[in-house]
Amino acid sequence: MESKNDSTQSSFLRFFNDKKKKLFLCFTLFFIIVFLLLSFYVVDSSPKSWDLLVSQELQEDQSEILDILMKGFSWLGTVYVAAAIVPAFALIFLLFSYKKEALFTFSCLMSGGVSYVLKILIDRPRPTTDFVRIVEETHHQSFPSGHVLFYTAFFGTLIVIALFSNILKLSLKIIISLVCLAMIVLGAVSRIYLGAHWFTDVIGGFIVGVLFVMVTGSIYLRSKKRSVFA
Repeated sequence: MESKNDSTQSSFLRFFNDKKKKLFLCFTLFFIIVFLLLSFYVVDSSPKSWDLLVSQELQEDQSEILDILMKGFSWLGTVYVAAAIVPAFALIFLLFSYKKEALFTFSCLMSGGVSYVLKILIDRPRPTTDFVRIVEETHHQSFPSGHVLFYTAFFGTLIVIALFSNILKLSLKIIISLVCLAMIVLGAVSRIYLGAHWFTDVIGGFIVGVLFVMVTGSIYLRSKKRSVFA
């Protein structure tokens, strides 16, 4: 027979889990609504005042060294490099018998398909030399930024794995999280500096990337929790 204390504890856990589910749904709906509004905002393809302002600020101080650095940060998000990095990290996790982490990391490859579909649907042109300095020639549609979407998905995945790791110390978790966050920011900045994207493209890529990590991350954490209590 269940004691009063056990009953209270069980009720509290149910309430806590229900609250987490509600928060998850609220944040998911919030990001979806923001992305939809942003999509409608940019669909007429003309650069917005925010876009022009941010591009001008980031391209104000130009140099060959800065061009090389920004191309370097951007290079990590190219299709071929991303297609090599993701399986490599997944394989490392697999070699150390972290199967769930390997699968979670490997799922980042799906972000490319998500990016392609959204670009086709929204069909926003890239920035042109009429408005910005084009350092790196790019093709295909502009919104959302596929680079930023991938950076957010991949490095966001690494953050989730690090934060919920049972073997990493708190200091190492913080360091890994900060490095990954820095890579997301630098990747976003590089795309605007290189004239490959508008500011609104980058924000769109970040939002979809966050949604991607929220969905795949929730699946990963649930599977991780099940294995603990199995």
